[in-house]
Amino acid sequence: MEAKIWLTGFVPFGEHAVNPSQEIAEALIGTTHSVEIEPAEPFGLQSTSVQLHFEGSILSVDEAGSSDSLSHFDGIDAVIHLGLKETADRIHLEMCAVNECDFRIADNSGRQLRESPVEPTGLSLLHSTAHRPSFEIAYGDTSAVVISEDAGRFVCNETYFRTLYSIESKGLNLPAMFIHIPAFDNIDAERQIEIILEVAARLAQKPTMSVVGGVVVNAEGKMLACKRAASEAMGGWWEFPGGKIEAGETAEIALEREMKEELGLDVKVGPCLGHHDHDYGSMIVKLAFHLCKAPGQEPKLSVHDESRWITESEIKTIEWLPPDVAFVEELAERGFAALVDQS
Repeated sequence: MEAKIWLTGFVPFGEHAVNPSQEIAEALIGTTHSVEIEPAEPFGLQSTSVQLHFEGSILSVDEAGSSDSLSHFDGIDAVIHLGLKETADRIHLEMCAVNECDFRIADNSGRQLRESPVEPTGLSLLHSTAHRPSFEIAYGDTSAVVISEDAGRFVCNETYFRTLYSIESKGLNLPAMFIHIPAFDNIDAERQIEIILEVAARLAQKPTMSVVGGVVVNAEGKMLACKRAASEAMGGWWEFPGGKIEAGETAEIALEREMKEELGLDVKVGPCLGHHDHDYGSMIVKLAFHLCKAPGQEPKLSVHDESRWITESEIKTIEWLPPDVAFVEELAERGFAALVDQS
């Protein structure tokens, strides 16, 4: 897998004669690196081997610098802004930017904004367009990296908010993250570059999640459909019951567990009937649908609002969860008879 990263750092500011973010950005911009990474279970990866091509610029610590990147996102797979966090002893992966400038010191052009919005029409806070859960798992238990909620109120935060605001306004599907780095006395440049390369390799691709769905067909040739609870994400849609495959589980074991937990059914899991991928934007769900037997049993609902045994003619009369639609269409073409034969 190849990916193009837009990377920025800042010139020195305040009392600092040098800025580590500038030194790391200059070391990476214009270079290519092959990076090997491991999945952060239960999330998978599109690729464990990523070739990263870095483009970017060094930003001035002022208003012009905070807007400098916004016209450079075409053809880019991910955006990383680097900045110095003077008090840090670890690398901070910033998960949000605040729509406020409240400068402790003047920037390099002499601005010292107090309680001023970055974008008057923007929301009060914007979240990173990275897939946060996978980063929390990958870096939640490391000594050199911390997941952070506070990018400050200086030009770093201003830059980050403008990038996220631009991505949102243009409707781009572009992962972006601000990384605050410590002085090299706390983590040397070589180690920081190693971590930033790994973060970039994760950021430039979508994490994957393996999910299994059960196609339960009864003796009458009807298939079980379940309606998601209104209180759940995507509530009101119909689905094949099932769920994500936990670390260490096979699809069969996961489906047996999910059927017992969700519906009180003791099922025998049969062959896989189809595989489909669904892109949620920030994550790809990889679905496998297995035939299941539950002779003489009726579902006992705990997480669904409704269940229904449907006939072949009814399969397209209900609103299926979007990830299930492609498989539903395949079933409609194939017909239930083939399923009954396999059961």
